[in-house]
Amino acid sequence: MRKTFMHDRERRLFLFLDEVQESRDWEIELKNAYDMEALKVFCTGSTSALIKEQGGRRTGRQIITTVYSAGFNEFLLFQGSSPSLSEDYKYEKLVEDYLSLGGYPEQVLNPSVEYMTNLLDDILARDLIRLHPIKKAFVLKDLLRFIAASVGSRTSFNKLGKVLGLSVDTVKEYISYLESAFLVMPMEKWTTSYTEKVYAQRKVYLCDTGIKTLLTGAGDEGSKAENAAFMELQRQKISCGYFAESEREVDFVTGATEDPYPVEVKYVSSFDWSARRFAGIKLFLRRYPATRKVLLITRNVEKRIKENNRDIVLVPPWGFLLSCETYLEELGGEAGST
Repeated sequence: MRKTFMHDRERRLFLFLDEVQESRDWEIELKNAYDMEALKVFCTGSTSALIKEQGGRRTGRQIITTVYSAGFNEFLLFQGSSPSLSEDYKYEKLVEDYLSLGGYPEQVLNPSVEYMTNLLDDILARDLIRLHPIKKAFVLKDLLRFIAASVGSRTSFNKLGKVLGLSVDTVKEYISYLESAFLVMPMEKWTTSYTEKVYAQRKVYLCDTGIKTLLTGAGDEGSKAENAAFMELQRQKISCGYFAESEREVDFVTGATEDPYPVEVKYVSSFDWSARRFAGIKLFLRRYPATRKVLLITRNVEKRIKENNRDIVLVPPWGFLLSCETYLEELGGEAGST
């Protein structure tokens, strides 16, 4: 490299490698190059499995960062459109497009069903089937389709196993493979009980709503809005879990039990606090009376009200996705689920 470009030995170089795991013995080569040369190396790869399995050779030398698909702010940059906040009707249309298309840059710039189909098939074949001992490879897309259809619902591994003809352990293993390829991300229950957290059902979200559109079609904006809200929390490094008691739930809860912050997605165009749809939030407030603030993500209702000395903040999805850190600034990046 130095010979090719005639760089001095003392000059520090920056080396950028994409899909580095495709090279055989890449971790040994990187270690040798790093130890022998004045280098700063940036490596990207589409699966976390190899990094976790082979990263021991670079202990103390590496910083690992997860880059998610584009958030709504980045989506607007790709679109070349950032309307004035007074033109909220434009944001309503833009967020609908974002929820449908997702955040893969090529899909945002040149929307194509063929591109998304080929991308998903490539990820499954290259990052999963080739790397893991998957005996029933054809089941992976069916499993992903079931996950896409049940976004926002508690996932029953038993039910998935029966439908797909797999054991519960195999379902869990396959979902972990999908997670390693950045296709899905599970969320635990928000609870102080370690045992309950381990054994309670999980919710599984897609890492990009464009995958949901591909697998389950257009529409279902409420589930896509919830999925997008979850991924925005991940981008902001806000740890969260769901609250559930019997059939009543709260989508996301952040913070500790002494000062929790519930976030609920209700994709509605009108607001009535007495409606049954808010039973989960009301139960949560009874269980955790120290709660000071509730955030409701609606379809297009934006207002603030007081209820029993608590702030109830209603915001449309585009407002939350544009300014998630503002709404959650009291928690900061160190907030965690209990």
